[in-house]
Amino acid sequence: SPEKDVEGYRRKGLRMRKPEDGHDDAVFTAPEELGPIYPCTALAVFRILESFQLSLNAKTESPQRLFEGKTMTIINRSEVLGLPLATMLSNQGANVYSIDINSILQFMPVGEVRIRREQATKTMEECVRQSSEVITGVPSQSFRVPTEWISENATLINVATESNFEEEEVAELPGVTYVPHVGRVTVAALEHNLCLLHQNYHSDKSK
Repeated sequence: SPEKDVEGYRRKGLRMRKPEDGHDDAVFTAPEELGPIYPCTALAVFRILESFQLSLNAKTESPQRLFEGKTMTIINRSEVLGLPLATMLSNQGANVYSIDINSILQFMPVGEVRIRREQATKTMEECVRQSSEVITGVPSQSFRVPTEWISENATLINVATESNFEEEEVAELPGVTYVPHVGRVTVAALEHNLCLLHQNYHSDKSK
């Protein structure tokens, strides 16, 4: 039920249109009375990137939006990770390449909330080489992002059970930050959603 949906699966306001739906525009919002209930895995990755960026912004002049001017690649387009995360990041100013087995989409920031999705003409290699952040969630033991594609000072976040990066090789790259798993932050995101749901649905009942 919506009152117990800590994973955000039933949030109609959070639904992203898929490419085959035939729409160019997509909106990713939450019902105002609920607050933002995002899928836990996507929220966890967003919070990790947010913490890195806030640390960087503390040393420099902060942009209007958190990820303004950044280019990121997400190799996953699931409903629990890739789709919501691409929208969350582009809403904060990032240019996001969303890659799955069939296509590459580009999520571009337009205004404060809305984003446009367009079929990208780039290859996965071009997307990764241009990105300062690369997030992967490919459930395959054989898939690896070639280390030579990764730029210096990039942030790499692996969400898959098996690493999608050559860990020993990326550890040698100058300035690269590698996050091998996000499980503990995902649990924290779930607890955050649980608190929001309690506040919005159950707080009056407990009085």
